[in-house]
Formats: sequence, C-alpha cells, structure tokens
Amino acid sequence: MFHDNVQFDIAEILSTDSTYSYSKNIAAGGLYSMRVRSITNNTKIKPYTVKPIDLHSIKLPVVGEIILTCKSVNNTYQNATSYERESWYYVTTLNLQSGINNNKGTGMSFSNSELDSTDVQNLPSGKTFNDQYVTSPLQLFEGDSVYQGRNGQSIRFGSTISILPESYYYKQPTWLGETAGAPIIIISNRQQNLPNKEFVVEDINQDAASLYLTSTQKLPIILGNNESPNSLTGCLTPGGLESNYIGSQLIGISDRVIIKAKTDLAVIDSPLGIVLNSTGQIKLGSEDASESMVHGDVLLSILQNILNQLQTGIVCGTSTGTFINLSYATKAQKQLQELLSSTYFINKNTY
Repeated sequence: MFHDNVQFDIAEILSTDSTYSYSKNIAAGGLYSMRVRSITNNTKIKPYTVKPIDLHSIKLPVVGEIILTCKSVNNTYQNATSYERESWYYVTTLNLQSGINNNKGTGMSFSNSELDSTDVQNLPSGKTFNDQYVTSPLQLFEGDSVYQGRNGQSIRFGSTISILPESYYYKQPTWLGETAGAPIIIISNRQQNLPNKEFVVEDINQDAASLYLTSTQKLPIILGNNESPNSLTGCLTPGGLESNYIGSQLIGISDRVIIKAKTDLAVIDSPLGIVLNSTGQIKLGSEDASESMVHGDVLLSILQNILNQLQTGIVCGTSTGTFINLSYATKAQKQLQELLSSTYFINKNTY
C-alpha cells in the first residue's frame, strides 16, 4: 500500500492544556499532544493537533514557540474505512531567538484582529514554566555532541581538543589533556549564567552539581579546604596534586552526596587506598553516632608506657609497694586526654 501524504509545515504552539493530562483513551489521540496553528499557506489556518515524532527523545515546546511539523500516517492507516489516515507530528523547535530557555515567536499565526485584541508580549508560556529564566549557552568545541536543558542542565559528549590560539574559541575548556580526541562526558546542572547569551563552560568547582567521566583529561578539582589541615592536596596521587591525575576518572560533585544500595552491598574498592576527608565529623553506623573512635598511635603509645611502667623498680618495705619512677605512668595519664577522636565517631551498636 502506497501513501502520498507526507507534508511539512511551520506552526505556532497555541495550547498545551492536554499535553500533561492523562486519560484512559489518551493513546488514541497521541501522548503529549498539543494544539498548534500554521503560520504558512501550506496548511489550513484553523488549529490542529500535533504529537512528538519520537517518544524516546522528547523536548516539548512551550506556548508561543514556533515548531516544524510533519504530516504522515497515523495508527489507523491500515483501516480502509478510516477517514483519519494521517496525523501531524512535532519535529523540532525553530531557533528564532537563539534562546536556550525559550524561542518564543508569540503571535506569528495570529490574525490582525487577534493581534489588536491581544497583548502577545505578555502571553504566558504555560501554567508553570518560567520564560524569564536566564540560561547561558555552552561554549561548543569541534566535534562536540551537546544536549542543553532550558534551565542550565547539560550533557556534553566532548573530547580533548588540540591547542589553538585563544581567539579561535571564545572560552577555553576547563579540562586539559595531551591526546587530542580523547573522550570525556560531562553532566552538569546549573552553570554560571551570564547576560547577553554569553557562552559559558562547565566548571567542576563552581557548578551546582556535576558528574565527569574522563579518559585522560586533567581536571582542576579542589578537594578539602586550603585553610584546613584536612586538605587532601597531594594525597590522592603519589608525588603530585589530585588535579594532575591523567587516568580515567569518575568524579561527582555537589553540595550533598548520598549513595544508597537498596538491597545489597555498597562497595568501594581500590588497590591503592581509600581516603575519607572532612573538615567536620565522620560517623560510622548512623548519622547520630556518638562513640568516639580512638587514635591508634596514641593508644599504642599509652600501652607501651604502661608496659614500660610495669618493668620499672618497686620500692620494697611497704604493704603495697610503689614504683621508684612514675614517669611512664604520668605520660600515659596525659595521653589519655588525646586518645578519643573529636572527628571520628561510631555507633556503639555496630561493634
């Protein structure tokens, strides 16, 4: 069976009232459908319904944006008695405003009378969408594949780029490497937003939350606190800073990190070592753990001083006897003040 019913159109989003609702027969009309009206002479002027052309990759437009639509077969095309043998599909949003947050062209499908009676500049983009949110576009580099959300979320499939004059790119990447083309994946949430649609680049230390999957890149990561003795500078990579590491890395950064295994073990495995670092407290067993853990070196020294004290001479001629020299016992007594950690705590029920 042959069909000569493919047609493209440019249309304006008029309403998304049915896009986010659900009913039992919603599949018949199309998931996430919305009402649009053509701004061309290729299609009837009255509003028609469109639905996403691909349910596996969806970027829904908002009211006022201009979209490319396509008419093709629908789910009843094999029914010879059906009069509705074609449907309209939403393909993509036109980049009218070079806007990451929105690309509204409200009123482009309106008649003169509608324009006279409507304040198109103040028509809302929807019930909850904030079309005033400032979102800066990412600086792209040669070969990148990038997905940018409307509010500063992004996924970059990038790479190490060759060293070029700074004028070639407006902003330089924050990752470095010696192997051009080495892959990197960056998932970032809320980069710094700048006025006038100025380019921005992911910043591992400044973005609200991010996840980096590297191959050979160096990242300017800052761990610990430079003003704190808990700073890890130089500890993670023997003989150098952690930002100089050039092997593959998985680095996640945010204000708070929670990793939870629902039914089985949570495992951290390393052939080199595992470092727990905090300028605050580290608790094992539960977040209200209160049993102080001991400093191993201090405990060893106390026990050694006790053994040394037991080996010293005793004054004879008394009913109880006393040590001739109490210096070891005195040292052990003072070290008891240093035995308990003020940083590391354990739940008493975990041992």
